[in-house]
Amino acid sequence: MSLPKPSPRTAELIRNCVNRILEDPEEIYEAIDQASIPAEVSNALADPVLLNNYRRVNRATVLQWAEANLRDPGCEVPPYSGSEIASLTRDLVRRGLDTNALEPYRAGQNITWQKWMEAAFAETDDPGELQELLDISAKSIFSYVDRTMMLTADRIQRDREEFKQTGAERLETVVLVLEGEPIDTGHAAVRLGYSFEGTHLAAILWNEEAIDPERLEKAANRLAEAAGAGSPLQVHATSGVLWAWVKTSRPVNEIEPGLQGEEQVRFALGTPLPGIEGFRRSHSDASEVQRLVLRLGSKLTVARYDAMKVAALLTHDEDRAGRFASETLGELADAATNLKETVRTYLRNQSNATRTAEVLFAHRNTILARLAKADELLPSPLSETSFEVATALEILHWQET
Repeated sequence: MSLPKPSPRTAELIRNCVNRILEDPEEIYEAIDQASIPAEVSNALADPVLLNNYRRVNRATVLQWAEANLRDPGCEVPPYSGSEIASLTRDLVRRGLDTNALEPYRAGQNITWQKWMEAAFAETDDPGELQELLDISAKSIFSYVDRTMMLTADRIQRDREEFKQTGAERLETVVLVLEGEPIDTGHAAVRLGYSFEGTHLAAILWNEEAIDPERLEKAANRLAEAAGAGSPLQVHATSGVLWAWVKTSRPVNEIEPGLQGEEQVRFALGTPLPGIEGFRRSHSDASEVQRLVLRLGSKLTVARYDAMKVAALLTHDEDRAGRFASETLGELADAATNLKETVRTYLRNQSNATRTAEVLFAHRNTILARLAKADELLPSPLSETSFEVATALEILHWQET
């Protein structure tokens, strides 16, 4: 279908509208995200990497249309087919969320059209100009969305056929076990090649960008080596996320050093726990840690539930947590990192200055001087608010790590 060419004045108006929208693109992106991302993807317990994939697709789809119309106003824009959408369709198929995968396009189209009309009416109030502007831009937008939906539908169908021949059965089996659905555990163990006896440490391995799945698998083998375990159970949850379990008796803090330095792969480690219930709970712990790391924007390569469980509990309401930390710490919140870490370590060691000095490899007098300085910065004396300060510093520590 060949779209009509706009008049020079309409071409100018289209460019002006695009520039107006791109002045604050986050406003339209956030509106599209809220309207288009399904609840099962955006809720607090969902996979944060899958959620980020949705957001990247929304931004890239809008940006391609906008940039094309800056170059050639009112043009027929090729369907969006970037790597972000290829990754998203694979992930949706893997998780069984692909049934309604095309609906977000219509929701996103409606939001975009609403914002576009606001921009158009801000640019001109001439009825004739508005009619041509809205008619030509509507044809361009709707054609672009329709063609992108068709391309996406074809990609989903191909991904379905491919996934039927790969890891669908393994993922389905693991999900049934994790959700406590009726399933013969002996049969599940045979299908997975992994026994539910013993003590299980779950891990979630991921990268925000699409990487070679084999890199994740190699990282899972490195986890097994660090844990002194045999072959790990590995299941690709999405193209950028691998669920893994190993059997180990080693404490997680002893396993962590063996994972440091792994390029491009991040680890969220659960709690080693026994039996099939431990298999489930350890994965739940790892999922909670992964969500916390991404929620706080932490750059940690390896995150452990045992180290972060307090912060995970306290920061479910991020705004309230930030307000609590700010009000509790006062000027200490913006103090030097070594001063905050001294107070945090001191409180973690039952307010024992000698032990704190040993842990931080500092002189006891140095520790006492730092504590005195912290007391000057706190809104209330540390001796009266030690619990609140310890809690606030725990929140701040993981936000800044």
